[in-house]
Amino acid sequence: MQSRYNYLCIILILLLLNCKKKEFQTEGDFFYLNSVGAKMPVWVKGNKASGKYIIMLHGGPEGGSSQYYTIFPSHKKIEERFAIVYWDQRMCGMSQGNPSMGDATLEQFTDDLDKLVTLINYKYDNPELFLMGHSWGGALGTNYLLEHQKKISGWIEVDGGHSWTTANKISRDSMMVFAKNKIRTNQDKSYWQFALEWYNEHQFVGINDNAHYTFVAKANGYDYNPKSDSLQIPFTDLLFYSPISTAYFFAPYKFSFLNKGLDLQNKIDQIKIPTLICWGKHDKVFPVIIANDTYN
Repeated sequence: MQSRYNYLCIILILLLLNCKKKEFQTEGDFFYLNSVGAKMPVWVKGNKASGKYIIMLHGGPEGGSSQYYTIFPSHKKIEERFAIVYWDQRMCGMSQGNPSMGDATLEQFTDDLDKLVTLINYKYDNPELFLMGHSWGGALGTNYLLEHQKKISGWIEVDGGHSWTTANKISRDSMMVFAKNKIRTNQDKSYWQFALEWYNEHQFVGINDNAHYTFVAKANGYDYNPKSDSLQIPFTDLLFYSPISTAYFFAPYKFSFLNKGLDLQNKIDQIKIPTLICWGKHDKVFPVIIANDTYN
């Protein structure tokens, strides 16, 4: 009886929460892009009257989604002046359909993006288009621009993964230095001793290596100041008032094509359009030296 009462309380709370109107239910345009077995959600919001549209290329790809960028304070500021196209890539976020793992390739992701560009041009009368790529999105955006940069007015890369293989080598070395410093100063010594032993046993860090990324997170390599107000993301809003549902957390896809290596650094000078490079000084996934090399 008690368990039934608890369930009823939870249902009542959810119903009350859904009675509130939120931006997710009233703002922007929501539609789907269909491509090679994938049905991918697209949400366009912000200042569409500006005629300038920024296509957001989310990180991941495994576990990535563009939807949570919609509630970042930075993106809300950007939306005041420009429109942002939030797009969940195939097999990511709340993407649907029945795509084949055989189509999980950099080439297919790039082709999907090109179809999205065509769709946005058609729906919004050929606006001025920009790409903003974060993490994995930096790799996807770079690859797209190597083939289609005439269709894009500008490129914004935010801690991008266009040289992921090289970045992993640098990241591994920096984490070993970090672990040694922690051991030397007797800060959480046993944990970092364990981490250092793991790195000594793994001369190569894979793109989907969970152990490495766990150590990076422990070292504040994702969020240098986790207590910052700008990082307090209201995930309940995402679950109740956005296209995201709890199904997002149970995505069955595991991408292996990235483990073959991904490094576009030696081609990046082919990109001639205006480019803005934004990087976290303390990023331990894609260390800031990657930004300096890219700029040069």
